[in-house]
Amino acid sequence: MDTGAGAIAAGVPDPADLRRRVARGRGLIVVLDETVTMPAATAAARALRVALQPDMTVFASAGRQGSILTVLQLVSDSEAAAVRTALENLVAEFRRVAAALVAEMEAGSSPASDIDADPPESVRYHDATWYLYPHGEHCQFDNAVSGEVVEANIYAPDLVDPYFLLLYAKTSGRHDAVVDACAEGFHDMCRLLDHAGIAYG
Repeated sequence: MDTGAGAIAAGVPDPADLRRRVARGRGLIVVLDETVTMPAATAAARALRVALQPDMTVFASAGRQGSILTVLQLVSDSEAAAVRTALENLVAEFRRVAAALVAEMEAGSSPASDIDADPPESVRYHDATWYLYPHGEHCQFDNAVSGEVVEANIYAPDLVDPYFLLLYAKTSGRHDAVVDACAEGFHDMCRLLDHAGIAYG
């Protein structure tokens, strides 16, 4: 079958069949014939994404005996619209907290104001201690009391990463509407951000 984005590999169900077999929160694993190479599986996933867009995603990965495709039903347009304001509030809060924590980290670094210098073990923000776990261009800030986790880019703390944003939403305990809309985790968060026109990296 040709979807306009390239041929779908033999043994891959028809897009209409996939739509019938996949439900929200209940993905589908399609085990491909072991002769299907990973590049061919990746091409098939890309073709299926085009055929099933915008509210489904497909990705290829290596299985025990060959390539597999994972098919997920993502958040619908109406669900995304319903949580848009909550998502915008989450993003604004995340950016504000990330920027403040990175600023505290920078102020506590030795020498001060050099973000690439040795960071402190912890910082204080909003009367709470946050422990730092820097790694490369990111730092994970953990609030030992509340359990909140902020994973921020130390050079661009307002940069939104879908996985880290969802982690913050879950650990903050203040953004249930967005968390509930993300039945498929990272993939749903990407769709919510796309739907709202919020850039991420």
